[in-house]
Amino acid sequence: MTNGSSERTEINIPNPHKRTIFVCTGIIILGIVLIFLPGVIGMDGFNGGFALSFFGGFVVIVGIISVIIFARLASLFNNMMIKTNILAHWSYSQDDWKQYTEEEHKEDKKDKRNLFLLVAGISVIVGIIFWVMHPDNALIIFYIILGIIAVIGLTAFLSAQSPYYRNKKHFGEVYIARDGVYINRSLHIWRGLGTKLESVNFEVGTQSLSRIIIGYSSINTAMRNYYTVRIPVPHGQEELAKNIVGQIQASQQ
Repeated sequence: MTNGSSERTEINIPNPHKRTIFVCTGIIILGIVLIFLPGVIGMDGFNGGFALSFFGGFVVIVGIISVIIFARLASLFNNMMIKTNILAHWSYSQDDWKQYTEEEHKEDKKDKRNLFLLVAGISVIVGIIFWVMHPDNALIIFYIILGIIAVIGLTAFLSAQSPYYRNKKHFGEVYIARDGVYINRSLHIWRGLGTKLESVNFEVGTQSLSRIIIGYSSINTAMRNYYTVRIPVPHGQEELAKNIVGQIQASQQ
């Protein structure tokens, strides 16, 4: 376990966004191929050629936007992982990390369940409104709402299980900076790209480890999505954790 600043050469972590950039570049190449494919194979424009080229153009645009976004995230990650920005580097005992993993999964499931119930409730209300307006299509409306709820439920389940399995598979480790945290192969950044720090607090543990709890939000189309990252504090690092909370708060003012 180490604390305070860490040398960059000591942080042997692959940038998590480089592979995504590589995939997005492949998508761009695929889109370009689709644009010119009708002309190469002699497909008539009015028999699907124009549509295929249009779809290829759309794929290229999405790929370029994705590359720009993930290149920016990769740059932010690189800037975060330098000596002057690292506030703490912590690792954990197997028992502490196992306890954190189970408690985090329990809280994450609760958050996802509450969100699912909220969205499902809204979907049911919207379905009732449509049913009143179009009673002849009641069965279709029922299946549509049922399908939406099923997709939302599956998404909520997977979004809770994925970090749980990752935390069980990989040993716990965290790097904390003023603008973000890299916790067990998961990157959270609250500066740039429309992100905003909402709150940062130190929570004293009683039967478990103390925690730094950070809330942040990011822009997604016309609304903001809110996230919470809970960082366990190793035994003996509580004062450093309180200092980190103060530094993060000060850096955002």
